[in-house]
Amino acid sequence: MQQPQFHAWQQVLRRRRPRRRIRHMAGLLVSAAILKQARVAWSWHPPMKQQFLYLSSAQAQLSLGLGDEKTTERLFFAVMADAPTAEQAARIADSLLQGGHAEGKPLARERLHVTLHHLGDYAGGLPPSLVSRATQAAARVAMDAFAVEFDRVGTFGGRRSQLPCVLRGEEQVRGLYALQGALGTQLAHVGIAGDAQYTPHMTLLYCNQAVPQRRCDALAWTVRDFALVRSFLGQSRYQIEGRWSLR
Repeated sequence: MQQPQFHAWQQVLRRRRPRRRIRHMAGLLVSAAILKQARVAWSWHPPMKQQFLYLSSAQAQLSLGLGDEKTTERLFFAVMADAPTAEQAARIADSLLQGGHAEGKPLARERLHVTLHHLGDYAGGLPPSLVSRATQAAARVAMDAFAVEFDRVGTFGGRRSQLPCVLRGEEQVRGLYALQGALGTQLAHVGIAGDAQYTPHMTLLYCNQAVPQRRCDALAWTVRDFALVRSFLGQSRYQIEGRWSLR
C-alpha cells in the first residue's frame, strides 16, 4: 500500500515542478524589470532651464576661442535718423569740414543713428536665436515719443586714427536714457546683456585728430521709433532687422 502512495506523490511533485520553475523564472523577470526601472529612475534628472547670455562686445568671440577670426557682422539697437534729421546732421558735418575744424569722410545719411545697445561683433554670422530674442525684448518696450536735442560736437574715445566726431547733448537727452534703460531691462529678461554704461551721441564722421568739444547748431527732432540693426562690417551697409514705434 505504501509503494503506490509513494509513486503517486512523485507524480504530483513532477507535475508541480515545471509550474514552480515557470513561477520562479517569471519572478526573476519581474525583479529584473523592476531593478532596471529603478536604475533608470536614479540616473534620470529633470532637465534644467537653460539661461542664454549673449555678451555685449566682441568678447563673445574670444570666449569661444574665435578671437583670431575676423568679425563680419555687428548687431545693435539704435534710433535711426529720419530724412530731415539726417540732412541737418550732414550740414553740421559739412560745416566742420569746411571750417577746418575736422578732417574725414562724413557717414552716409542713411547710416546716421544714435546707438542704444551694442549686442556684439561676430565672426561667421550672428549666434542662433539672437535676433529673435532681441526682437522679443524690443516688442515689450512701452514708451511715448520724446524730443531730443544735440547742441555740441567733438571727438571722444576711439582709436587715435579713428576718433569718432559726434553730436552730443545735455538737457534734451533724457528720453534717450529712458529708452535705453527700458530696453536694457527687457533684454535682461531674455538673457541678453546690454550696455551698462551709456552716453547718447550721433557719430558724424571719423577723424585722425581730436576735435575739441564745442557748441554747434542744435539738432532737434522727435524720436518716434527705434530699430534693430545688422551691420556688415567693412561694407558700410546696414540691414534693419526690425523697427518698433513709440506711442
